Order: sequence, then C-alpha cells, then structure tokens
Amino acid sequence: MLTNYFKTAIRNLRHNKAFSFINILGLSIGISAALVIFLIVQYDFSFDRFHTHRDRMYRVTSVFTFAGETYKNPGVAFPLGNTIGKEVTGLDIIAPIKTWNENQKITIPSQNGSSEIKLKKQPVPVFADENYFKLVPYEWVAGTAAVSLQEPYQVVLTEKTAGRYFPALSASEILGKEIVFDDTVRTTVTGIVKDLTENTDLSYTTFVSRITLEKTSLQPRDWKAWGNTTDASQLLVQLSPGTSAAKVERMANALLAKYNKKEKDDPSTQAFKLQPLADLHFNADLGNYSGRTAHKPTLYGLLAVAAFLLVLGCINFINLTTAQASHRAKEIGIRKTMGGSRKQLLLQFMSETFVITLLATVLSIVLTPFLLKIFSDFIPPQLHFDLFGQPLMMGFLALLIISVTFLSGFYPAMVLSSFKPVNVLKNQNVFNTGKSRKNWIRKSLTISQFTIAQFFILATLVVSSQIHFTLNKDLGFTKEALIFFRTNYRDTSRAKKLILAKELKSIPEVAAVGLSTGTPASPDAWSSTIAYHNGKKDITTDVEMKFGDTGYLRQFGMKLLAGKNYSASDTAREFLINQTYAKTLGFSQAADAVGVYLTW
Repeated sequence: MLTNYFKTAIRNLRHNKAFSFINILGLSIGISAALVIFLIVQYDFSFDRFHTHRDRMYRVTSVFTFAGETYKNPGVAFPLGNTIGKEVTGLDIIAPIKTWNENQKITIPSQNGSSEIKLKKQPVPVFADENYFKLVPYEWVAGTAAVSLQEPYQVVLTEKTAGRYFPALSASEILGKEIVFDDTVRTTVTGIVKDLTENTDLSYTTFVSRITLEKTSLQPRDWKAWGNTTDASQLLVQLSPGTSAAKVERMANALLAKYNKKEKDDPSTQAFKLQPLADLHFNADLGNYSGRTAHKPTLYGLLAVAAFLLVLGCINFINLTTAQASHRAKEIGIRKTMGGSRKQLLLQFMSETFVITLLATVLSIVLTPFLLKIFSDFIPPQLHFDLFGQPLMMGFLALLIISVTFLSGFYPAMVLSSFKPVNVLKNQNVFNTGKSRKNWIRKSLTISQFTIAQFFILATLVVSSQIHFTLNKDLGFTKEALIFFRTNYRDTSRAKKLILAKELKSIPEVAAVGLSTGTPASPDAWSSTIAYHNGKKDITTDVEMKFGDTGYLRQFGMKLLAGKNYSASDTAREFLINQTYAKTLGFSQAADAVGVYLTW
C-alpha cells in the first residue's frame, strides 16, 4: 500500500512540475539555512565535551575592582601555581601553564647531514608539567608524562607538529632531537603525543617543561611576585568529587590575602574566580586558549532564524498546496466515490509532502558545502560538512524531514481529504464561503508569511546600515595604505629598531616609517593609573596608553585639537590625551587641558 502511495505521489509531482519546483525550492532554502546554522551551533557547543570530568574542571581567573570599575583577567600571579596545592584542599589536579612568545621562530639544527630548517610564525608554545597531561587526555606515542617534562629544556610535541619539524623520521627517531626557539633556547624532544581530534580550546601543540622557567634564565622577573597578574600565566584545576567551586575560591582568596599584603589606603580589590571549563569557549571577557570565543545569545538567535526560515518554507508550502486544491478536487471526489477513505487520502497527501521534503533535503545537502564556502569569512574556519561522518547530522536530518513533513503536510492533507464528493462532482465550490474556520486559518498563514518575510527584510536593511556605518565611520585616524608589524618584544635594543626603520625608509615605495607600541585602535596598550589634581582633589583614572615617536600623529592622520606634538627629547615627559580623557578630567575645552600635570 505504501509503495502505491509513493508511486502516486511521484506521478503527481511530474504532472505539476512548476508547482513542485516552487515547493521544493522554498523548502530547500529553509532546510539549507537550518543545516548551516545547525553545523555552527553544534560546532560551538561541542568544545571540550570529551573530558570525562569536565564538570569538575576549572580555570582560575583574576577579578580586579578599581574606581568603581571591574576588570577581568584570565591569568593569575605566577606564585599561585606553586602554592595552591600546598595550602588549598579539594583539588585533584593542579596544572599551571605559561604561554611563550607569539609567532615563534623555530630552528631545527642540521643533523646527520640534513640541512638546517628555519620556521617562522609558529604556534605559541606553553610551559607545562605532567599534571597538564593528567587533565587533558593526550595519547602518548613516544615518551611518558612522568619523565618527558621533568628536566629543564625538555619539549613534547604533538604528532602533526613533530611530523612538520622532522618529516622523514618516525616518532621514536625524533626523541632526542633538538629544537631551538628564538635562536637562543635549545631544547630536546622527549615526548610525542597524538593530536586531539575533538574540538577543544586547549589547543596547544608544543609543550616545554615548566621546570625550565624555575631553574634557568628564562624565569620571569615577577616569578615570585603575588601582586603581578599576567594572562600568560594561567592555572587549570580539577576539583575533588564533592568539592564546590565556592569553597576553593574562598581558600584561594585567603591565600591571596596572606601573601599579597595591601596598603591601607589602596582602594582596589583583587579576587580569584573559578571559571568552568564549559565557559571557556563562550566568555569573551576572559578569552580562551584558541583565540576564538562564541556568543551564546548569538547562537540562540541563529537557531531562532533557522526556525523562522523553516516555518516560512512550511507556510509557503501550505498556502500553495491549499491554493491548488481546486485542481485536485475531482480526483478527490472520484477517489471517495470509488470507496477511498479519508485516512487513505490523508496518507496519500502526506506521502506527497514527504517526497517533496525529501527532495528538498537532498537539494539542501548539495547546497550546504557551497554555502559554507560562500560564507567562510563569517563562520569558524574548522567547520565542515560531512554527512556520513557526523552522526548528529544524520539524526538532525531525520528529525528535520519528519518535522517539516508533518508541519507542511498535515493541514493541506486535512483540507483536501475533507472535500465532499457530491459538491465536487457537481462543480460546486469546495471551500466554505464566509468567515469559516478553514478560511481563517489560510488567511492567518498568509499574514504570518508576509510578516516574517517583512521582518527579515527590515532586519537585513538594519544590519546593512550598521555595516555601512562601521565601514565608513570616521575613526579619527587614517587606516588605508598602512602596514603594521611587530618586532621581537624581548629585544629591547632601540638601536636595532632604528636601523630597521632606516632601511625601510630607503625603499622608494615607502612614504613614512614610525615606531610605536600599536595602532590607535589596536588592543596593544599599557594599562596604568594616572592621577590629576584639579586644585581640590585628585582625579584618579585607569587609562590605556600607547607609545609612539614624533611621527605618530602625522602617519595616522590624527588631528591635534590643541597644544603641540611631543618632542623627540629623551628627557621630556609629555602626554597627548584624547577628548574623552580630557572630559573625564573636567575640561570642556581641549585647550584647557594643555599644560596640566599628570602623575603616572
């Protein structure tokens, strides 16, 4: 019987090609959008779900309050990692880590006749100990966690990284080979682990023994300073069963109060806060190790958009199907006259809807990879579509087909199967006239369809206007035809930087060269507290500063509202401030701020 239903459904689709094409196209648009959005949402919510004890895994972060403002930092003071295990109970695993320089320069020395290999802009290495590998379930290919990071200058690589640095060697042959970081730090490979295949924000690929920091000249100047917090020093912990995060926070903050004595007149506060592992991927205030965070409200908004598009496609199908009802009235009348029951007609029309939905889904499966490619600039780079390699996708498609078939087909099937054969065969109007319930539903669906469509049109116009504003807003500086790059921050020699600037200026195509700590709108800034005494009281403000040479304003086309540019003297201590800071200090006119003294 079911086979007959599907044969009849396919025959009807062939006889109404234009009608079928419109329905398939309408549904495929909604289903394609739902597939892409499902991939995005499923991808972002899949991060770090493979950890067995993820509900007990946390990152210790720092929260500061100053002058009524709250500042969050994903890092902690270096001494905390060495002390917390001795004085705080309820912790199963304590894994302190420290990130090294960005854009690492790696040198693989020549060995056994092979040529030296130099690689630039390599992933950030991390200083870690064996506890990190207890927390994150890496599978060891060569070496072990117990011995591979016990001595200074030992390094563990992931399998892909090891293959990139030593392409012709097996894992066992790579052990004992040397890697030089930044032309100065010579390390020995003592272990290789498999790359993590699951989505994770703990995505490091190069691990240097943490004892290297403790026992060598690489030890940071603030290694024992409780008052210095940097996001390069982070602490991961796994709580013991039954231990609450609040309890650990209280003990950690007691530790902070014990070792970081505050001045009596210091109004600022500092506290440790445990951030759940599940929050790493969604907390933009703190960031994560992979550099990209997702926004939960945005993901939920995308789900709403997908639902609206699916509903829009279903409503379009319902309206078109019921509008075509008169063309099938005689078919229905004859079927009922020949003994066809309403149940059989319902199954027949639902079968047709199922076939259309199935064809729309197949079309969507074909379109989805192209959509991912078109919108690649706006979606996670690792996102891909693998129909048979993603079990959740198969389940989602099955649920989608069933849901769309029911939503799109049930009402039209009820309407069509309710036709009375006597009225149909007498060529009477198959629909009730006047304010009948069926007409009311059809009108409501039509209004809903246009309302949703208008909402999306208006939303598109608003977003387009916002993008236009963002791209064309006068930011107060020139951003075209400028190239900015970083030099090695560990090299404090200004003479070398001046030589580099001189060489760049000699290039005919280069109009100007300047030295600074960052562009006007970049996050590369120093944070500090600056005080200004207005004659009555001190106005203390936490500000962000950038350092630049005398050509900074000219190079970025920034307008000086009052006063003069700072001089090139290495003894003068001069500031240029922006309008917002001038108003914060109480100056309504820019000229009034010129010449005042600031205490830094």
